[in-house]
Amino acid sequence: MSILYVADRDTDTFQQERTAVDVVCAGDSITGWNNYGPVGYWPYPTYPQLFQELCEPLHLKVADGGIAGEISRNGIGHVRDYLDLFPTARYFVIGFGTNDLGMWPDLERTSEQIIKNLGQMVTLVRNREKFPILLNVPNVNGAMFSPDITRESRSQRDFHNARLLDYCNKHDIPLADICSHLRDAHFADEVHPNAAGADIIAREVDRVFQVVHARIEQG
Repeated sequence: MSILYVADRDTDTFQQERTAVDVVCAGDSITGWNNYGPVGYWPYPTYPQLFQELCEPLHLKVADGGIAGEISRNGIGHVRDYLDLFPTARYFVIGFGTNDLGMWPDLERTSEQIIKNLGQMVTLVRNREKFPILLNVPNVNGAMFSPDITRESRSQRDFHNARLLDYCNKHDIPLADICSHLRDAHFADEVHPNAAGADIIAREVDRVFQVVHARIEQG
């Protein structure tokens, strides 16, 4: 079973297969580069393709709706769009926040806004009686920055990810902790995972997904 990319939404094949999608991955460039054109032109690998392989035993089809450079505020519209574009999808894996943290210096306010936006996405998904899974924000590649910048950036991630975890625990939202599993060697540049990093993300997403899927199937 092959993954479906939003970059191909204007093709006949996409229109024929979009109603067979079970899992939608929405997010920024950690998820996909659909605004960069055909997949062959994407600069780095992304986790949904590898996650599709892990979903094969369950015969589930994955769609990649990642948008490079996207911020969490715009993610609300993407999730709303994908709910209509993939009407049979039961699961939505959502990851935003990397670009927000890089754009606005007020950490507390920015983190609060990211979580608020993610909460709106979760509400949209749950209102359709579907099931969300959130991703936290990965660290930067420390090998590409000075020690001071690396420490500051990782401190920001620690602050935000702790608040996000608390929010998810309070609202019973499954959270895939991709941050703690990625090391500098798992990045292709400052912030984007290489093939090994994408595989690690896919496996952590799958670990959480399997728990959610089993719970839903058992009623």
